Amino acid sequence: ILYVNGKQISPDLARKARPNQTLLSFLRDVLRLTGSKLGCAEGGCGACTVMISRFEKSNTASSNDEGTNDDNDGGAIKHYAVNACLM
Repeated sequence: ILYVNGKQISPDLARKARPNQTLLSFLRDVLRLTGSKLGCAEGGCGACTVMISRFEKSNTASSNDEGTNDDNDGGAIKHYAVNACLM
């Protein structure tokens, strides 16, 4: 399941991702989201930075480190800033 900007991406559109394609290319070329840019193509300038979130299940719901939110299902949503031109 893939969500971008809070909206689920259809499986047909998600299948257009190629193994040799960067996340930046998929966002810009397939989804037509052009806010992230290709700057240095090495991840140093930050123009391609995006946030990736994932739900991580845990056995106990407790307070978490910065960047996480408690979830009622005993897990947390973790957020990561990544360089889309490198992924």
